[in-house]
Amino acid sequence: QTDEFIGRIQAVGRVALVARVTAFIEKRLFVEGSEVHKGDLLYQLEQPPFQAQVDAGKATVDQLEAQHRNAQQTLDRARELVNRAAGPQSNLDAALAGERALAAQIAGARAQLETAQINLGYTEIRAPIDGQISSTAITEGNVVSPSSGVLATLVSQDPMYVLFSVSQRARLDLRNRYANKGGFE
Repeated sequence: QTDEFIGRIQAVGRVALVARVTAFIEKRLFVEGSEVHKGDLLYQLEQPPFQAQVDAGKATVDQLEAQHRNAQQTLDRARELVNRAAGPQSNLDAALAGERALAAQIAGARAQLETAQINLGYTEIRAPIDGQISSTAITEGNVVSPSSGVLATLVSQDPMYVLFSVSQRARLDLRNRYANKGGFE
């Protein structure tokens, strides 16, 4: 004996690809409707402005580190002079404050550099899962941003769910039919 139900197939994984930075799309590196693999580069956004931010961040960190080394030397000299009673405590206090301020500026510059590196990484949109990719909604040469919407949709192909509805009446009929066999709850 058989029973028939109408069902639909649904993917386990579904990802809407969205830009995380504002930039021009330079390249689309996939064939619409094709299978792509996790990690494949799908879109390349313009990188020069983001690379420039990374370079500027590195230069700022290097500059502050050089100033910090100088501030540490000044602090060491001020400590030595205070220990010999040849320099005022106020010079030591000022040198210590200057060294600590530069250390804090370095931490802030490193955080800005890390943000710039993260944004540079967002110029490459890669497949987060294996699956089939839809057609692209925005083509090369257009500006995209996080508010631009979905660029394309990636749907996993394996495994898949099969979903079907069973009416209450059919459920009760199945339950009664298999109740004596102990195979239906």
